[in-house]
Amino acid sequence: MALRAPWYACERGEFDRFDPRALRPTLQKYDATDFVERLLRDPTDSEKFDPEDDVWGYPVPVPLAERGPGRLRFATHQMIRPGPLKLFQPSHSRFYAVVVELFCQEPGLPRPGPAADDVQVGFVVRRRTLSIDTDSVTIRRMARDLTAYLVEAQHERVVGTLTNLDVDDVLYGQLADEAVSLPAGVSVECGSEAWMIGAGGHARWRPVGEVPEGLDLREMELPMWRLPVPGGACGAAATRSLWFGVVPTYSSERADALDDPGADPKDRTDKGAPKYDEHAIYEIRCFATRPSIPAHCPPQVAWSEPTVCYRLAPFFDPDGTKNHAVSITLPDFRAVAARAGKPPGPGGVSITSPPESQMSFDPDNGTPSGGSVGGDVPRVCTFALELFMIVAFFLFMLFKPIVVLLFQLWWMLALRFCLPPSLTALAALNSHFQTGGTLTNLSATNEAHMDELLGGTGLTVKVAASSTFPADGGKDLFEAVDPREAAEPAQAEPEEPLTDPLCRVED
Repeated sequence: MALRAPWYACERGEFDRFDPRALRPTLQKYDATDFVERLLRDPTDSEKFDPEDDVWGYPVPVPLAERGPGRLRFATHQMIRPGPLKLFQPSHSRFYAVVVELFCQEPGLPRPGPAADDVQVGFVVRRRTLSIDTDSVTIRRMARDLTAYLVEAQHERVVGTLTNLDVDDVLYGQLADEAVSLPAGVSVECGSEAWMIGAGGHARWRPVGEVPEGLDLREMELPMWRLPVPGGACGAAATRSLWFGVVPTYSSERADALDDPGADPKDRTDKGAPKYDEHAIYEIRCFATRPSIPAHCPPQVAWSEPTVCYRLAPFFDPDGTKNHAVSITLPDFRAVAARAGKPPGPGGVSITSPPESQMSFDPDNGTPSGGSVGGDVPRVCTFALELFMIVAFFLFMLFKPIVVLLFQLWWMLALRFCLPPSLTALAALNSHFQTGGTLTNLSATNEAHMDELLGGTGLTVKVAASSTFPADGGKDLFEAVDPREAAEPAQAEPEEPLTDPLCRVED
């Protein structure tokens, strides 16, 4: 058996299954939860990987003099994207599959057809490791030189500094992806770790093939399923053996450090670490197993080469969260007030305060005083869910301007889009700033409209009075919060449809 990239990956890349590029299984991206249905209907139907969003990057500071107008005035950083590939989480409305095609390991790599009926295909996720044979000073110099080169290559006029974590991530990612040349005298050994599981819930990353004696551990395997022949395809297409699996991009599993005899003490620090994180580099390998004849012989096993390596996006990755919109309508005060006239219902949020855990205090107009903790018996209170939402939103609106002003995080103001009472108000503000007006000479009416855009009464005056806010920044701030400039939801670009070459009719 031989595992190769599916035929359509070869077609798009303009290479055949004998090309070294065909040794890697293919990762496919989707933008909706119906991706399995799309795969079953037509495996060539997926989304293109975006060279911007789908590539791992890190932020570099941008000097004020090098920033552009409008929203760019408040973008204190720009992204450098050296790679590798970045996979998003389901919460970002992105989903992934790995697809591989099975052939017979014979001259010409013939298709197995019905002969593959007794084959089982699966895949494993592995984590790449690096061992650099040089001193720490050289490693740090390599990292600094590499990041400086990447900054210069992608942003000619931007010169920024990086945190040590960013520098380490950049070097690790480029070396693991084999995308950087090494200085003379420096050697790098790439390895891989498997997620090993065992009895008693034991699980953690271990070097592939390394299982301490006396421990019953095995690598976690994930299933793959054979894809049916697409509707309307010719009979020859039925001889293909295409398999797909769902790529995991998050997990609630955590490492459980085993007390191995003779284990390195540092290995025990893995206990409690998440299975997947945004710093590690991962790859996928597919495998095919087939029972041998006679039955007492071990089964035949074939492994693919690894997929392209990738990193996982963190939960709050801005490139991912922009793909998923959440709409919440605040409680209608009138409807809630009407409900208050009826007996309490069974719904709501029930909160139990245990004995000696009940807080009592005098709110004193927002400056609590005289607090105490007590209680002899449990106390149960039920609150309407709407009450929690009303108070939570009030606190958010109260503290947002405080955070912006206290820490001078002006870019936060550009992350809010609210429509004022009318488009006339927007037109009036636009006219004011386009004719040279500033935040300090707004009319009372326009100041009220600007407050509404910024999200707080009196916030315009406070921003203008801040010594760190640029005196000429009013026009840029208005352009940053103007809701008319809000982008439409991004639509992933689909791959071009392909016809199986087995089904093409030659002229």
